[in-house]
Amino acid sequence: MLYWRMPCIAVATMHNQNRNQPEEEKELMAKVLVEIDQSVVILTLNDPGRLNAVDPQMSSEIREAIRFAADPAHKFRCLVLTGAGRGFCSGGSVNWMEARRTGQNEEPEYSEKISLATHHHSVLMQLRALPFPVITAVNGPAAGIGFSYALTGDMIVAAKSAFFLTSFRNIGVSPDGGMSWTLPRIIGWARAKELLLMGNRLPADRALEWGMINRVYADETFMAETLKLAHELANGPTIALAQIRRLAWESWENSYAQQLDLEERVQPSTFATEDAIEGARAILEKRQTVFQGK
Repeated sequence: MLYWRMPCIAVATMHNQNRNQPEEEKELMAKVLVEIDQSVVILTLNDPGRLNAVDPQMSSEIREAIRFAADPAHKFRCLVLTGAGRGFCSGGSVNWMEARRTGQNEEPEYSEKISLATHHHSVLMQLRALPFPVITAVNGPAAGIGFSYALTGDMIVAAKSAFFLTSFRNIGVSPDGGMSWTLPRIIGWARAKELLLMGNRLPADRALEWGMINRVYADETFMAETLKLAHELANGPTIALAQIRRLAWESWENSYAQQLDLEERVQPSTFATEDAIEGARAILEKRQTVFQGK
């Protein structure tokens, strides 16, 4: 695996789907690791000692990593967001928040005004705007803002040992990351209110049963299964998939009539793609489609 430096992030090119970096390369790791596996880009929150708690540095690096992933020059067709070690993301860094409250922060580069708008919420909107599918791969605890990040996936997959935790009430604060909007729409009003008010754990199997996530994989095969799914999406008609995810997101805000109008305006742009031509020809010729993402 090759590594090279970019601003704020370490980038790796994957070979034979080997995600284990050599011992001598570890000094290149930042708080977000970017790996490239053909047309799939994998962003790994990389502070395992703190269960990938998000502090301003990590949040800034996530923003840079998503900008890198969104650059059309790289021709990515799917993004996977996951966590290093035994956790996906334990939420916002309580250590950093307490240090900031008491004036003991030792990170002058992050001493400028920081808010949800400048950090977490802008990152979530960046993820929503990507022109290809997003998989959130929850390999362990997803708590607080980590839970919110998990919910941004077009496909949400979890290891069997993973769990979800709203956690906000446990530290005496209200939700962020859009959770008060997203969660009730996915699992229903009563279930969402209970999770938010009681702060109970939601195991991966129950999350699947409730329709909150798409798949649960065995811990030992989790990443291999995730990458298999990622490549299946990456080999699809990327432009059409981008419009599908746009339509799905915007449907939550539109009336039925507005959504019909949006579908009518969007579909012609997908009919004009090379992938649409390929899809029709493959059906007529009774063969497997080979989409190019064009």
